[in-house]
Amino acid sequence: MFVPDEHYLNVWTFPIAGPDAPHDAPANIVGACHAVGRDLQCRWHGPDTYVQNCLWTVSVLDSGHCHLLLAAGPRPRCKTVGTTTLKSLGFGGLHIEQSVQELTVFIAGEVQDQLAGGMPFVQWPINEQRLLMPTLRDGNPVWVARSADRVIADIGALCSR
Repeated sequence: MFVPDEHYLNVWTFPIAGPDAPHDAPANIVGACHAVGRDLQCRWHGPDTYVQNCLWTVSVLDSGHCHLLLAAGPRPRCKTVGTTTLKSLGFGGLHIEQSVQELTVFIAGEVQDQLAGGMPFVQWPINEQRLLMPTLRDGNPVWVARSADRVIADIGALCSR
């Protein structure tokens, strides 16, 4: 994974779905990452992928813009045969002053795009063989089935449905 040669004001790393995060990490970004991380645990179409130990890394520039990296964490001792670990993915485009709702939709969309564009090909999240789209509805980050224009779940609560 290419990481830009930048001088960051601060860098935080924390588990994919929480609840832990460094106390001084920006709560809006941590909350958005944790919501997306919880949803990454289910509704995959593609190879069986182990994501439970993945780690988010947030790097903030002096402008307030951020880079985000999702990478495999410690390898599990007893991993199921045939299960792969998540390949790292990273992106920019976030700003530390965005709302948790905006960040949640943005992060979900970026992760979804990178999973679909990588090898092996992954469709996430799906509902009845259709890809769900992250969007804001009435100010809330949700997963929508576009074909029916129907909200399936809040982002962060997909696995409980």
